[in-house]
Amino acid sequence: MAVGRVKELELTSFAGEPVYLAALAGGETRIIPVNGEPRAEFDRHRIVDLVTKAAQAGGGAQLSVLEQYDRYYLDRRRERPLPVILARLNDADRTRYYIDPKTAQVVGSYSSRNWINRWLYHGLHSLDFPWLYNYRPLWDIVVITFMVGGTALCVTALILAWRVLGRKLNTALTRPTSREPALSEDLAVNEPAD
Repeated sequence: MAVGRVKELELTSFAGEPVYLAALAGGETRIIPVNGEPRAEFDRHRIVDLVTKAAQAGGGAQLSVLEQYDRYYLDRRRERPLPVILARLNDADRTRYYIDPKTAQVVGSYSSRNWINRWLYHGLHSLDFPWLYNYRPLWDIVVITFMVGGTALCVTALILAWRVLGRKLNTALTRPTSREPALSEDLAVNEPAD
């Protein structure tokens, strides 16, 4: 590793051992142990062992490696790190942690308490549905269709408002002026003839 390529150097610890985390110019990272050779990522098996031991008190965890984004760990620009270690805890909230093996840091988390925010806000507000977003031309077609529909709805509302205001203004301008206040046709009471 060339010294000129390092942009940032952070002292951190992993499993109680101090290490340097070097951020390189191209966006890559390197782990530089205090005693040892630099490496591209932490040992995945060691991360899995540490998470398994930490989760035993809370009911354990299911661990797997994600090579692609899933329903809760996504990125539109595809900039979030992959692969990641997914730790699904067996707790009441069904907590999920996404751990980057290159930095051993949690890069994402989700629990059942965030369900409404994930699906109702991000899903509906951004059309952030995996089955739609992974097929990008289809996502673009749906978004453009909604945009055209919203524009058509706005134009229709403006036309109707202009017509109503035009009639009201026309009536107000053509009505003869008198000194007595006239009742609006809407408010006039028709008295029955005797």
